[in-house]
Amino acid sequence: MVDSAGLQLRMVWPSGRRLDPSALRLPDGYVVRPADVDTLPAFRALMAKVELGAWDDETFARVHQTVLPGGWRVIVHEASGTVVATGMAQYRPVEDLYPDGYEVGWIAADPQHSGRGLGRVVTALATARLAEEEAARVYLQTDDFRLPALKTYLGLGFVPHLWAAGMAERWQAICARLDWPYRPEDWPRWTREPGPAVP
Repeated sequence: MVDSAGLQLRMVWPSGRRLDPSALRLPDGYVVRPADVDTLPAFRALMAKVELGAWDDETFARVHQTVLPGGWRVIVHEASGTVVATGMAQYRPVEDLYPDGYEVGWIAADPQHSGRGLGRVVTALATARLAEEEAARVYLQTDDFRLPALKTYLGLGFVPHLWAAGMAERWQAICARLDWPYRPEDWPRWTREPGPAVP
């Protein structure tokens, strides 16, 4: 295994796991809308606010071509008309790890609307879209410091993928901070397909 220092965390959706329908429930005052290129200015503003990359035209075009039809959704705050959360269902194979991989990507929620479960809903929407596609391997990438997001992903049913040396130790620290069960024996460790089955 390669050393995980400087590498993002990866999580996978266990094969056969069903999404809890309650995860798709929005709080009052918010609506889900399909996103397209007309949504780009609001999307860029949100991504800048949460510090998730610089979205010039080239970057957006590269990402957008990986998004499944109907796979990009946003949540809008009805009273203000503001886009406050976003998430994408993407076809993004990763050589060796996920050769036919689909990614739940670019999840973001406006911190001014925190505590309403909006990140959970957009993650669930993307995951549900990939379930419709009958995607065999669904994964996401994230960072150690994004503790609220990590708790959301764990709570939905994603499991850590211990795909590089040092990942178990990083997840041990995360689980301690989140007061979440640390069970590396239950988490996939494969670095190449097909490898051990995901629990």
